[in-house]
Amino acid sequence: MSTVELYGFVALGVVASVVLPLIRALLPKPNVSFRQWAGLLWPKIRPYVVTAVFSLVVAALLMAFLGDTISTWRSALLAGYSFDSTLQKLSTGNTSTE
Repeated sequence: MSTVELYGFVALGVVASVVLPLIRALLPKPNVSFRQWAGLLWPKIRPYVVTAVFSLVVAALLMAFLGDTISTWRSALLAGYSFDSTLQKLSTGNTSTE
C-alpha cells in the first residue's frame, strides 16, 4: 500500500473519531424547522470542524513519525482513530463518553 493510501486511511480514522460523537449527539432531537436546525447545529459542530482540520494536520505528522511501521489500511485507520481520540480527550478533559 502506498504512503498516500495509508495517509488516507489515517485521515479516515480521524474523521471517524470526529464524526461519531457528532452523530451520537444528533440522534434523538425534537422536530424543528431546517433554519432552526441549522442555527442549532453550527455552534455544536464548529468545534468538531476545527478539530477535524487540526486532526488532518496531526495525521500528516503521525504518518511522518510512524513512517514504515504503518503498513496496512487497518493499522493506519487504528492509528488515526486512537491518536485523534486521545488528543480530543486530553484537550477537553473528557474521561468518559457520557
